[in-house]
Amino acid sequence: MNAVTYWSGYVLSKLRSTLYALKPGKKALIKNERVRNSPLYDDVCAWQKTQMESMTFENDRPVKTDKGSVDLSLMHRIHRRTLLEIKHELGDLWRPSSVTLDKGKGISLDQSIAIMHRLRDAGFPDDALGVVSVQFAGRRHSFAIVHDKKDDFWMLDNGTFSFCPVRGSVFFAVRKDVHVLIGFNFFDVWNY
Repeated sequence: MNAVTYWSGYVLSKLRSTLYALKPGKKALIKNERVRNSPLYDDVCAWQKTQMESMTFENDRPVKTDKGSVDLSLMHRIHRRTLLEIKHELGDLWRPSSVTLDKGKGISLDQSIAIMHRLRDAGFPDDALGVVSVQFAGRRHSFAIVHDKKDDFWMLDNGTFSFCPVRGSVFFAVRKDVHVLIGFNFFDVWNY
């Protein structure tokens, strides 16, 4: 994506998210495990296994403790950099984040996983990071998330919904046509 497209999309997204936030009501987004019968569950478990097997470096395995911290300005920079470096393409299968970064393109899921890995490398806690896959208008889409509150998260989308980080509680309260299919990180699978 070129810088002009990004920045014009960012300004429109920021305006839209500000208008969303002015609407009354927020949707609490609390993780639950009612997702085991999802058709995506087996794919996510396969992805988790592949990721864990590829993380063979000393102390590189994900942990469920609060090691690290959420830095919102750093989150914004990593999100922006990833959108500028990784072009969105249509496709069916996800790739490892190293391949996505090398090729400079990937499906929304690839972009989301790359954002999640970059945030992890920057010191964000493993348990705060994740990816959410949704369905709207008959198609699937994914975005990275940062769970900084028990009942809310930041959405880091590729521009389909927003070029800037948006609170999930605000977005899902307004966009009732978007339905969560599955959420996951390195070790958990959930729904809301």
